Amino acid sequence: MTTVTAEIKRILKAKQTGELSGQAALREMMVDVRKQIVGELSTLGGESYTAAMLRANLASIERYLSAFESTGGREMSALLDAAWEAGADLVPAAMRQGGLFVSFGHIPGPILSTLKDFAAHRITGLTADAFNKIRGELTLGILGQKTPHQVIQAIAGSLDKPGIFHSLTARAEVIAKVEMGRAYSTATVEGLKVASASVPEMQKEWWHAGHPKMPRVTHVRLNGQRRPVDQPFVWGGLIIDYPRAPTSPPQEVIHCACEVVPWHPSWEKSGAGSGRLAAASG
Repeated sequence: MTTVTAEIKRILKAKQTGELSGQAALREMMVDVRKQIVGELSTLGGESYTAAMLRANLASIERYLSAFESTGGREMSALLDAAWEAGADLVPAAMRQGGLFVSFGHIPGPILSTLKDFAAHRITGLTADAFNKIRGELTLGILGQKTPHQVIQAIAGSLDKPGIFHSLTARAEVIAKVEMGRAYSTATVEGLKVASASVPEMQKEWWHAGHPKMPRVTHVRLNGQRRPVDQPFVWGGLIIDYPRAPTSPPQEVIHCACEVVPWHPSWEKSGAGSGRLAAASG
């Protein structure tokens, strides 16, 4: 018979696969906009820029980035929908496996809408930063500080020197991972709140992701800690509702792949809980 822990790990493995797909989607969008912008800049000849060139380039670049912001925002919205649904499904699936049954009510939609708005804001910030950095390189070209070739290299990058889009792509992937993970864990906790209304002693448990190089000591210490659904996890000076909770300090969120999972005292004899994930961050 499958244990509760094994069932949770199976579900979380599917979650990680979904996050990787989300990261890949945003990465490919950033690769496409990079190609468009580099293609635009590569059409210019000569050894220097002119003010007219700058205006024309910036207008085209703004259009490309605006298109990325629009499509990226829609993609993020769809990814968060999927993550939210999967996170909400974790609680009833674990409860069924543990022999607990409850009729689940509606999980508040406004919470997901708020998470979507925040993720969209991060995409907007990414495109604004991209535009400002590219404009800075083009301005150096106008001032004669760089040749067109050097400007393109600074933006596109080369084999021995990453360009602007290297960091932008990495940031896009982080946005996808963090915001999908946030939606998932938030939906899980909201589902636990619904379950706890009719199932006494329902709790939440922290699973650390097992970062192979630089684990957060606090997150390691939190591994296996169980708390009532309406109370935060606590270790030392850290007070945190759950992994990637919207109220968490940024330093506790970026690259965190820890999970919050359901736990009930009746599962103790089956060896449920105190799990640990094999993930790349934590």
